[in-house]
Amino acid sequence: MCAGVWSDELHAKFGLTAGYSVAMSKGVHIVVPGDAIHSKDGIILKTPVSVLFLIPWGNKWIVGTTDTPYDGDRAKPLATKEDVQYILDQANRVLDPQLKAEDILGVFAGLRPLVANKTGSATTKLSREHTVDRPAPGFVSLAGGKYTTYRVMAKDAVDLAVLDLRRLVSESVTDKLPLIGADGYFALVQQVPKIAETYSIPEATVTHLLDRYGSLIEEILEIISADKSMAQRLIPDLPYIKAEILHAVTHEGALSVEDVLLRRTRISFEDFYSGSEVAHEVAKIIGAELGWGAKERTASIKSFESLVEKEEESLLELVNS
Repeated sequence: MCAGVWSDELHAKFGLTAGYSVAMSKGVHIVVPGDAIHSKDGIILKTPVSVLFLIPWGNKWIVGTTDTPYDGDRAKPLATKEDVQYILDQANRVLDPQLKAEDILGVFAGLRPLVANKTGSATTKLSREHTVDRPAPGFVSLAGGKYTTYRVMAKDAVDLAVLDLRRLVSESVTDKLPLIGADGYFALVQQVPKIAETYSIPEATVTHLLDRYGSLIEEILEIISADKSMAQRLIPDLPYIKAEILHAVTHEGALSVEDVLLRRTRISFEDFYSGSEVAHEVAKIIGAELGWGAKERTASIKSFESLVEKEEESLLELVNS
């Protein structure tokens, strides 16, 4: 079981006592235009409680993060005015010109499932390492860790799960396997002009798709082959095309507008004003695949817009303060 911030709840539901508990820590990032920060390199700053990263990301910058205890809705953590102001204050200690609330294109918040061995510990003091436990025969649970350590986390979880089957299960080879989409990637990069000509799409679109999907670009190209309109951009200023929206449902398990715009793509993070504008088009594309009627489309759009509106309110408070 790898349930993140829902780990304690599920252990209790299953009647299990794990060797750890999970503390929720909220992390917030902001996204600003590339020309808002006059640097070509990433920057790491020490803050009073943690560190702040200023990371070049395409033609934009991601700046964050915060680290605060959280006890709200686990499904929809939100960035507050105070979260955003903290990030601006810390970044502006070293920036000239300084960042302003008006510079912010997008905001996003997430929850860290930190392993808490002691109650009452500040989240900034808790380890970012992961832990694996087997509270019952045949049941392995995993918590903590980071995106960047997912492979060793998975290896440790599987190693514990097959502990009694070692004679039947070979040693892990994950450290020798390329990432999904990496196999054949460099050969495809050399074929960008040919792919663009074959599918009648701009070379910039092919490069964008290779950056996102690697050799799995073939899955996107199949969608375009079946329907040329799927090669159209969703938003003029962002590289995402309609085929990626359909692919999010058919290959990546997306079930809502929120899933697509916040989790399968980064459209809402890169420019959440544009995200609101395309929510109806996204609902139309995914709704056709998911068998939605007008009621389901409207509900999914409203759920996404409600989330965006709450985060816009935080920015407007800063801009108007």
